[in-house]
Amino acid sequence: MSTETVTPETADGSVRAALMRNTAWYGLVTFIGLGSGLVMSIVLARGLGPSLMGDYSYLLWALRVLTAIATLGWALATVRYTAEAYARGERARAWGFVRFFMRRQLVTTVLVVAGVMAVVLTGVEPRLRVPFVVLALMLVPVTVEGIYTHAVFGAQRYDLTTQTSTVKMALHLLASIVVVALGFDILGLVLALMLGTTVSCFMQRARACEVLAGPSVPPPAAARAEIRGYVASLAVVAVLEALVRDRSEIFFLRLFAPPEEIAFYSLAFGLATRVMVIPEIAVGALLPTLSALHGRGDRNEFERVYRTAMRYVALSGAPIAALVAALAPGVIHWLYGAAYLPAARLLGVLALVAVLGALRKVAAASLQAVGDRHCALTATGVAVVLNLVLAFLFIPGHATAGAVLANSAAQLVASMWAFIGMARLHRARVPVGDIARIGVAAALLFAVARVVAGDSHELPRLILAAAAGAAAFLVAAVATRALGPREWTLLTTSTRRLLAARAGGA
Repeated sequence: MSTETVTPETADGSVRAALMRNTAWYGLVTFIGLGSGLVMSIVLARGLGPSLMGDYSYLLWALRVLTAIATLGWALATVRYTAEAYARGERARAWGFVRFFMRRQLVTTVLVVAGVMAVVLTGVEPRLRVPFVVLALMLVPVTVEGIYTHAVFGAQRYDLTTQTSTVKMALHLLASIVVVALGFDILGLVLALMLGTTVSCFMQRARACEVLAGPSVPPPAAARAEIRGYVASLAVVAVLEALVRDRSEIFFLRLFAPPEEIAFYSLAFGLATRVMVIPEIAVGALLPTLSALHGRGDRNEFERVYRTAMRYVALSGAPIAALVAALAPGVIHWLYGAAYLPAARLLGVLALVAVLGALRKVAAASLQAVGDRHCALTATGVAVVLNLVLAFLFIPGHATAGAVLANSAAQLVASMWAFIGMARLHRARVPVGDIARIGVAAALLFAVARVVAGDSHELPRLILAAAAGAAAFLVAAVATRALGPREWTLLTTSTRRLLAARAGGA
């Protein structure tokens, strides 16, 4: 019988291979979601019109917030504890964690559904009452699917979740097209969403059982106190993040503005979020690497990775945001029609704020890697309070402009708090000089693209403006040394490694 010696080098190689594989699958499903979401938004915007689109956007916002409240920290705890047990070869223990968190998730979900039903039946306007009831019931498959999805994440099988998510997005898109084509109202769209979510829930359960199901060993009683503390901190941060990330301003827009304003704001916010897909894919792979460096006590390398990640997120996000801001009127008109042009003036600002949000995710991953919950919790809490106060003060008089102000201020405060926390407590500083040079190049891109595009919404003119702006950005980036030999080295090295990995696999 032969034995295989696992050295630190082979272990590191296995971790890197899993990280690269999972990042690739994560990137694939993100791009699929980007395309599907864009097509979905066009179909709904043109099929419903601004007023009904505003009502539907409000329902989706309510679903996201209620999901965050019902989920709390159970799903994230599932991936952490399942991954630890699965990595040690304790499959029965991993499945025991899944069952442990599933029971608690079901209890939490039922309580939230009951509370929502009480509010809906007494406080929601009649025309949206039935869609809200369906929405409340949808929390059951949504949260159950979340537990199974994170269990599969813990088993390092991102490929399975990608397949399920792709089917889910295809079902949602197809059902939405059918509902709009047949002239059904918002209730039809909510029922279609319920159908797709239920199907994907059953699919994800089958995936999780395929990977993990079998004998189960529940977590020991001694570990449950630590689990409760971990879940409690996650729950608070998750709910607060949802209030900032998922547009709590929509609640105030619903109170003080017509439904069309919700449609304009949601459309602009959604597009601004989608254009950050490339930077956020890179951020998604940071946490395991930073955690390993922190565990080894390699502070210098930790800081280098942190600063490099910041730099490349800015380098990929800033030109995209500048281009979107410059072409916003033409893009909105070409994709959604003239009725949605008021969203263009919001899109430019929100795209720039989205870059700041992507940079904040680097700091958030770093804080998680070093186990610093206090800084993240404080930053998010202060941002939520500021967001709610500004929304209450400015939305009644300024509608969507007040909503943009509230969200932008909250994102800025949360980001600066996280950046300063990393600098003071963990000596990892933001590369201000590099980001400033990138900002100068992005500003030139904006100016050139805006001048070339003018007020046109014709596709050839928009393409020409994008090409001219990109050329201006490259020239400015090289002149200011925002781009240089290290980027070329990174590109060639990554290509060689990818080709070597493919050759090795063959």
